[in-house]
Amino acid sequence: MSTETSVANGADWTRVRSAIRNRWPQINEDELSKCPNDVAWLVEFVQGRVDTAQEEVESVIHEFAPQESLVDRISHNTEDQVRKASESARFAVMRADECIAERPTQSVLASFVAGALVGVTVTALWFRQHREPTRWEQLKTKTWG
Repeated sequence: MSTETSVANGADWTRVRSAIRNRWPQINEDELSKCPNDVAWLVEFVQGRVDTAQEEVESVIHEFAPQESLVDRISHNTEDQVRKASESARFAVMRADECIAERPTQSVLASFVAGALVGVTVTALWFRQHREPTRWEQLKTKTWG
């Protein structure tokens, strides 16, 4: 990012903070200045300090906030998706732990059967790839003499 862009971006965020202070003068200016230049952070910060609907807070901040670049939007969306996926994975692990705790014998038996099936499948595929030649194929390729 160039220096001109950085200075302009800083001025934009100063304008956002000024709009927040004008709309909600009870917010501490020092605390507000320590917030990162991020819409979500500012919305959460303001929402925690005023008794106003979240839509109104978002509206004021979005009105004055600089527009995110495409890369920023993609990175935010990616972060959100990763967060959601990790929460889903964490929930699945917790659910599996609960199932195992509720039925330990059935869980061990199911794991044994699944392992045996995987072992048989892998072994069958390996033998199919590396099959031994039949007796007839051995005789055909053998040279007599």
